[in-house]
Amino acid sequence: MSVSSTAAATLRRFFPAVAFVLISVGGASPAAADKSQDAVTFINDFGHKAINELTQPNLSDDELYKRFRTLFEQGFDVSYIAKSALGRFWQRANDKERADYVAAFENYMVKVYAAKFKAYSGESFKASTSQAAGDGINVTSTVIKPDGPETKIDWLVADDSGAPKIRDIKIEGVSMVSSYRDEFANEILQHDGKLAGLIDALREKTAHIGTEDNG
Repeated sequence: MSVSSTAAATLRRFFPAVAFVLISVGGASPAAADKSQDAVTFINDFGHKAINELTQPNLSDDELYKRFRTLFEQGFDVSYIAKSALGRFWQRANDKERADYVAAFENYMVKVYAAKFKAYSGESFKASTSQAAGDGINVTSTVIKPDGPETKIDWLVADDSGAPKIRDIKIEGVSMVSSYRDEFANEILQHDGKLAGLIDALREKTAHIGTEDNG
């Protein structure tokens, strides 16, 4: 099964730094009328809530996954991300396939990334800016690792639904959505163009996370 790639591995490797940004960009933030500042404020508030709820001592894996799922659904535009990651194959899928895929995708994301909140290692935050980016706002952050170079992290935030949601994360220019789109297309093509092959692969991968070093 090949739901893994160098690009996605890079995203996963740096996810503790992504999570740390959510701690560091927090703090007193002036009220803002423009959408750019609103996006930064959203990341601040969401990050503080995530850290408060996901890094408590003695938190069981089941509780961690449960809390992460709640925050993931609150802070991320899950349906949009899942649809974008599937690319052209979304239009070819029927309603049941789409529902099964979105559910498998969310379960996979929750299991892969929840555990990364256990992996802080002294990262420090350097700066944060924001600017308009198409239909959303790009919030840019930089993380400094004690034992490595600076890492640039961009968050794409949109509020089409009336509430701000994260639609993509780019680490050093590598897009989470684009990385998964490439992976998922390859997986589907390896199964004769059938979405069921990807759904099964995601379910299998999710089932093994936590029992071995996967993700």
